Amino acid sequence: MSIKFYSKPLLLFTFLLLTLFPVAQVNYEYFLRAANNDIMKENYVDALHKLNTAITYNPDGFEAYFLRGIAKYSLGDYEGAASDFSNTLNIHRLYTRAYFYRGICYDRLKEYGKALKDFDKSLEIDPFNADIYMGRGDTRLNVHDYDGAVSDYTNAIKLNAKLFRAYLNRGIALHFLKKDSLAIANIDTAIRLDRFNMEGWLKRGMVYYEMDSLNKAVADFNHALSLDSAYLLTYFQRGLAYLKLGDTTNALADYGKVLKLDSTNSLTYYNRALVYSMQGKYKKALWDYNRVVALNPNNIYGYFNRGQTYAAMERYKDAERDFTKALELFPDFVGAYINRASVRVQMGNQKGAYRDQLVAKQIIAKVNGDRGDLAALYQRYSDSTYFNRIIEFEADFVSGNMKKGRVQFNRVRIEPRPDFFIVNTFQLPDSLASKYKKSQYLDANLTQFNSANTIGLKLAFTTLHWPIQEDKALELMKKYEETIISTGDTAGAYFVIGVINSMLREYLNAINAYDVTIVHNPNFVYAYFNRAAARVEMEEYIYSEELYQNSIGISFSSSKSKTKELKPPDHKKSLEDYNKVAALYPELPYTYYNRANLKTLIKDFQGAINDYSKAIYLEPEMAEAYFNRALTLLYLKEFKLACKDLSKAGELGLKDSYNIIKRYCTK
Repeated sequence: MSIKFYSKPLLLFTFLLLTLFPVAQVNYEYFLRAANNDIMKENYVDALHKLNTAITYNPDGFEAYFLRGIAKYSLGDYEGAASDFSNTLNIHRLYTRAYFYRGICYDRLKEYGKALKDFDKSLEIDPFNADIYMGRGDTRLNVHDYDGAVSDYTNAIKLNAKLFRAYLNRGIALHFLKKDSLAIANIDTAIRLDRFNMEGWLKRGMVYYEMDSLNKAVADFNHALSLDSAYLLTYFQRGLAYLKLGDTTNALADYGKVLKLDSTNSLTYYNRALVYSMQGKYKKALWDYNRVVALNPNNIYGYFNRGQTYAAMERYKDAERDFTKALELFPDFVGAYINRASVRVQMGNQKGAYRDQLVAKQIIAKVNGDRGDLAALYQRYSDSTYFNRIIEFEADFVSGNMKKGRVQFNRVRIEPRPDFFIVNTFQLPDSLASKYKKSQYLDANLTQFNSANTIGLKLAFTTLHWPIQEDKALELMKKYEETIISTGDTAGAYFVIGVINSMLREYLNAINAYDVTIVHNPNFVYAYFNRAAARVEMEEYIYSEELYQNSIGISFSSSKSKTKELKPPDHKKSLEDYNKVAALYPELPYTYYNRANLKTLIKDFQGAINDYSKAIYLEPEMAEAYFNRALTLLYLKEFKLACKDLSKAGELGLKDSYNIIKRYCTK
């Protein structure tokens, strides 16, 4: 694994708000100070909420945009942070910190040209700032301008002779320039400046590893672990060193430690599988390759090496399938053609094998310009060890070093936000009230109804299943039925009965109540809305239960007869209901959101994106719509657009957005 070093700049939170900011509205200053305190305590999500409010009070205040950029940066939302730093600069063109931090964000986003321009601009305004030289040096390191990086780190050291990271990173740049003696000397100086910073020991160990000074590398990794025993990358690197020393026992032990701390680290599964394969432990290797392709379903070498493992186990059909998958992902993969040809011979498919061999030889001849010993090249390409190298994995060596407030490191399941329902917001204990209050949305009609009714109903739109006690629900239904039916509002009474049954997940009862509501009032839009949502939820629940029962039947049946294929629900009736609501009440944003969710279920992804966009147009603060549109865009591999939506969803309060940003938006 080659060394990649992306140094983290020290975030300077020494903002003297009372003297820095001009006199503005009291509320703006209050939320600004409160947000700054949150940032100092690393409570970045709380800071975002306060800064959103500050910007509402004073849209021309550059300080709030800047601090919000810092909060987003700290959460790993580099796209959103860069946008806020740009907003800062639109208001205050000479605010050097905004150029500096935007440059860092562009570096993280691999937009290196933009990053260098921002660092250059920062240095024009503030030429004696060591941190700016450090930032530009890091970007130059990333674009392989090692001489330029050395120059920038040297300038940083001239300005601050005790800058640990400048010596450390200058050492790395010198290593890439093949000046290893100077490299080690610089890293030694960094370690002397901060002996308790494990990063110095780790990176010196990595340099020693690449210099083949393996025992020195292991010693440095051991010391790094004595300083931080939960840092995954150190175990992984020590495992590589042990492997190079031929100590597979300790290598496997270190890989095991990584996976104990992070069960989703695909690169470690991949390396451990290679070791197991070399040892002939094919079942263990197969288990690890299964994890690799589950975590990285588009990784060519995961399928290729699993195919090799299947072939070694004489499971030729499975091997053929994996080589075919590798070729679907990379049609010019010579090794996959050669090895698929080999397993096809074993399966008696001589024609298929011959075709694969022919294609492989054509590609080899083209790549090598019809020169060289074709037979030798063919043999080289067929050797599985030739392909035991690493391409891009979503390996994560940060989660073992989580910090308070860094919600992007939380392990969450990536699931879309559920549908909106109209519910009665029963009074909740204080421990729950805040969470559920934040989830409420209202339109003008519900607001008016809540203000006017005298029997305690408070209706709202929400995506959360509101806690409800059955006895109180039944009591309210009876009370409302007696009061409203006596006044002749039969449609309203049945609608409330439907709402309560929906909350109790008594879907058939709810749908029946909405049916009666619509009979009495064919234009009762909320009845169509809740009926559609209830039917979708009921049909999806029934389908999931059928799938489960079907899988149990397959698992425990001794018969080889095929079970019937289950088709997912088409949701036509619910779609008709949402269309009806959109026709009767086209300004209701929650209709388009729910309809978009439904369209994703039936795989009408473009239709879903259009509906999420309509919902956002009508309700620009609907975080759930940004979040779900982002997931749909991710599925369609529109990563840049998705990351922009995730940033907005996070800004509006959906913490899960930062976990997904970390996985998909910081490559």
